[in-house]
Amino acid sequence: MALIQISSMISGLNLRLRKVRHLVNHVLSQSLASQTRRSQKSAALNSRLDYQDLRPNSPGFVRLPGAHRVVDSPRSHQHLPKPKYTKLKYTKLKYKRILLVGVATVTAGWILLRLGKVLFPDPPTPTPVVNSGSVAAVSGFGYNVRQAPNWVYSETLQTVVDGAVELVNKQGLPTGQLSITLVDLGQPTVHAYAGYNNTLLRYPASVAKLFWLIDFMAAVETGEINDESAFYVDLSNMMRFSDNDSASRIVDAVTGTKSGDPLEGKALETWVSKRSQINKFFQVAGYDGIRLSTKNYPTVDLGATPTGRDFQLWKESAQSGGNQITTDQAARLIYEIYTQQAISPLASKKIAYLLTRNLNPEKWQNDELNSVEGFLSESLPTTVYFGSKIGYTSRSRQEVAFIKTGDGQTAYILTVFGVDPTYAENKQIFPQLSRYIFDQMSGATPISSPASSEIKTQ
Repeated sequence: MALIQISSMISGLNLRLRKVRHLVNHVLSQSLASQTRRSQKSAALNSRLDYQDLRPNSPGFVRLPGAHRVVDSPRSHQHLPKPKYTKLKYTKLKYKRILLVGVATVTAGWILLRLGKVLFPDPPTPTPVVNSGSVAAVSGFGYNVRQAPNWVYSETLQTVVDGAVELVNKQGLPTGQLSITLVDLGQPTVHAYAGYNNTLLRYPASVAKLFWLIDFMAAVETGEINDESAFYVDLSNMMRFSDNDSASRIVDAVTGTKSGDPLEGKALETWVSKRSQINKFFQVAGYDGIRLSTKNYPTVDLGATPTGRDFQLWKESAQSGGNQITTDQAARLIYEIYTQQAISPLASKKIAYLLTRNLNPEKWQNDELNSVEGFLSESLPTTVYFGSKIGYTSRSRQEVAFIKTGDGQTAYILTVFGVDPTYAENKQIFPQLSRYIFDQMSGATPISSPASSEIKTQ
């Protein structure tokens, strides 16, 4: 596909160059005519000059309108003394060179721009199916997408999800600690969904960072955070490498709080209220029961576990027990990002860029912090578009992902949470689940249980 687009670009470029060549020839002919007229005028003036008008000891230069010319006087062929003033030097304008350099610069810029569009396209955007009036401008408090999307339950998709659960069960992993949400975006008017334990609140690990990023972008839009560029490194490290220290600073920025020593009484109450604003930000938009106010650990700055006021938040306050979200909520958020509803179209594009993963093994196999090995993208064709946020601890494995084939015929969202140490230890289960579902969604195999479908891993 890229070669076809590049070939088309070259054909268009040849047509542009022919037009530019015609324009250059026209400009040059006009320039030549103008220079001829000036030469004729100069010759006429020179023919009337008396050599006595030359200054004593001058090197034979006479100033004419618009230029300096040499007058062939008898003295110009004699040995003349070195002039006592600095001689101004004028160079004729090289019109042809200037025009060619300009044309080359514009052409090169156009080629680079077009190649960039082909080789690094914007993340794909499915057509949103939303409730009328559900998307509000970012103003005041709360996430701007106020209502959940109009997904339609599908028994066909439920068959796919049930097959995935069966695959997990056959490997002896606890399905009671498993949650799955699957959303089919292949149809432009109806987006179907199905799930398993998909409305149960579970520990999201680093998937929470996707929600923190949304809150950060909202703060930028409303002006609460004035200098977005100051956080570029933290945002990239938080999303691409799941860095907990970077995430800690983002949480501080959006909540106006700092980690530190234990607090008591009113001071603790005020601090907890400010940190908990991140929960209310999403709850007012229909993300019922969601909790996102606890930082991820370990960190270099704060240690391996919550301490001080962070420990008080985790254990003693109304927010105790840590972060909790459902796979439906994670699927909804990534859906709103890729339909460019989250905060604003520009903010959604920035977030999608941070979620995009390169599935070429040469790009990730030597990276210890890669988000591919042991997760949903490892078993997929390298040609698909894949955007995701993973979560991982010694007791869990999580991921929310948007997948779309190059031809656009297959597009879906898959969210899987396995909250049990056996999921953390098993590096094959997520890739196997993902490949099974991809084959079902893309039509590579008829929709069925995994018992009649080969699980492919590449």
